[in-house]
Amino acid sequence: MAKISFVGRKRRSDGVTGIDYLWIIVSACFVFFMQAGFLCYEVGFVRPKNMVSVAIENIITFAVATLIFYIWGFGLMFGPTFHHWVGDGYWFLNNLNGPSNAGHSAFVFFQLMFAGTAVTIFSGSMSERTKLDGLIIAAVGMAGFVYPVYGHWVWKEISSGNLPWLHQWGFVDFAGATVVHATAGWFALAGAMMVGPREGRFDVAGKIQNLGRSNIPFAVLGTFILWFSWFGFNGGSLLQFNEKIGLILLNTNFAAAAGVVGALCTTRLFINDHSYMEAIFSGALGGLVAVTAGSNILTPEQSIILGLAAGSLVVFSALMLERLGIDDAVGAVSIHAFGGAAGTILLALLAPPEALPTGSRAMQFLVQCAGVLVNFFWSFGIGLVLFFLIKKTVGLRVTPEQERMGLNIVEYRDIYSWADYLKTTSFENITEYLNSKIHQQNLTLKKQAQLLTATQEQERGKIGRDLHDGVGQFLAAAKFQLGMMRNDPNIENDPLFRDNLNQTLNLVDAAIAEMRGVLMNLSPTLLKEQGLEKSIKHLVHTMETSSGLKVEIVCPEPLPRWDEAIELNIYRIVQESITNVIKHAQATKLKIIMGKINDQIFSLEVLDDGQGFVYEDSYHGIGLTSMQERAEMIGAKLEINSISGKGTNIVLEVPLEKNKGVNC
Repeated sequence: MAKISFVGRKRRSDGVTGIDYLWIIVSACFVFFMQAGFLCYEVGFVRPKNMVSVAIENIITFAVATLIFYIWGFGLMFGPTFHHWVGDGYWFLNNLNGPSNAGHSAFVFFQLMFAGTAVTIFSGSMSERTKLDGLIIAAVGMAGFVYPVYGHWVWKEISSGNLPWLHQWGFVDFAGATVVHATAGWFALAGAMMVGPREGRFDVAGKIQNLGRSNIPFAVLGTFILWFSWFGFNGGSLLQFNEKIGLILLNTNFAAAAGVVGALCTTRLFINDHSYMEAIFSGALGGLVAVTAGSNILTPEQSIILGLAAGSLVVFSALMLERLGIDDAVGAVSIHAFGGAAGTILLALLAPPEALPTGSRAMQFLVQCAGVLVNFFWSFGIGLVLFFLIKKTVGLRVTPEQERMGLNIVEYRDIYSWADYLKTTSFENITEYLNSKIHQQNLTLKKQAQLLTATQEQERGKIGRDLHDGVGQFLAAAKFQLGMMRNDPNIENDPLFRDNLNQTLNLVDAAIAEMRGVLMNLSPTLLKEQGLEKSIKHLVHTMETSSGLKVEIVCPEPLPRWDEAIELNIYRIVQESITNVIKHAQATKLKIIMGKINDQIFSLEVLDDGQGFVYEDSYHGIGLTSMQERAEMIGAKLEINSISGKGTNIVLEVPLEKNKGVNC
């Protein structure tokens, strides 16, 4: 096969053979497979309610990056240099595939995969709270401007030997530790700072909170896929298949392994909070990023040293970002920005002097530091401006309510994954939820009801104590004074006054008795100790004894179990029903029927033979309203059927929770 001059990032005069083309194309496919690795890694690290969103974002941003890089990004990066600052040509890849440029398509394909990688890196760090529209605009900015312009400064044009300014200085970045990874990492830092941390990530004192992960084994799979794909990332950057490939692949693997060890040791020695699980992943990727700068010139021993240093730095940098209140959902900044910068700078201290363009370690160190600083100010600075503009125009962050719901259902109406999230976070068994959006609201209401019930009981207790200590004491004092007045012999001469005084004393006695009854019922300890069924029977016995009302209880089988909040609300509804009968119905008989209607519904019915009332036309006071509110809080149905002169029938239908039908 005819040999073709293939000038790009390497200063070469030899030709490129068919096996070289094949290696470049295979390596490009390896790099494309990194998208699967990023997907698994990021999906494993975010919460289930955002898994679908992250997966779809990866596809969309990669597709956008590919097209933008085709339209003008490749031209900016590898076109004929314009004053050594930016490429000027090859728009839409025009003039790239003529007879004089045969074979450049393989190189374009390889570079397209690199551009897609840069975009995927920054989008992961902003997961779980960023709008899709904002990410797409940022992807256009990264693939179409930030990445290709800096890449042009380092990797020069494709068709001639003209050298942009950083390349002229002797800056070395073999496969993109800075060009690809640090550029994306600093851009991610700008995005994470501008969008802000996820809700609940930091408490009021600024201490980081663990929000949970969806699938750590999935993240492990993603790490291995990225590790595997990096062989193509670094190996393909040689742009030919020769004896150096073996060394590049060895160095890549050794740096990743050493990165794991460096991160693990650093975590265990200096942090020791069981966060080493995440450090294992970030250490491997940090080592891979770092060795990308010089995997073609380092020895295996030097690659191991570099990996150890990068793994340790990734851990410390992640800790620093947390202390600064910066929330990076997948650790992209510490891995890619700090890992890339470390690999690029340490290259000058580890690589053989004869392999360094400047010929001096000190000079090369300065050049490498300069290139890294330029990369930071360029990528981070442009990123801040771009994300600020997005924030002020189309909006960068979803609403707090949408963030709490999760982007799966907000952006893609993925009800099934939202339901699965609720299940894994112990809100409730959500099988029925999948059939009804209304049930989803009930789940939220139920959780709120439990808190409300507990609060109500506390408030009831406080009100009761206040009544007893304040109004109760006042009534007791008033009773004492009235008693003293009744003993006054002068009252015998005024029968009317004596009768009014006795009536007043009776009213005070009734008020005190009523208050004591309220206080007695504020804390049904029997309910907690012996359950709902015995508590209702005890309540009925007490009411029966004090009122003379005849009560019949029909309960053919023991009651099911509910959680404490639900049982308390059922008890209060029964208590309110009996109290209303005694106070207002003028009934002589009361019947309570309790039992299952079917496997899903439990029924509790209260019937009296009192005077009844017309429900729609009567003033109910707060009693019936309270009963209705309690029924709604526990997802129950309450029906009140009353006929004037013929009594009242109150029916409460309570859902039976699955796996909770254990008898008392």
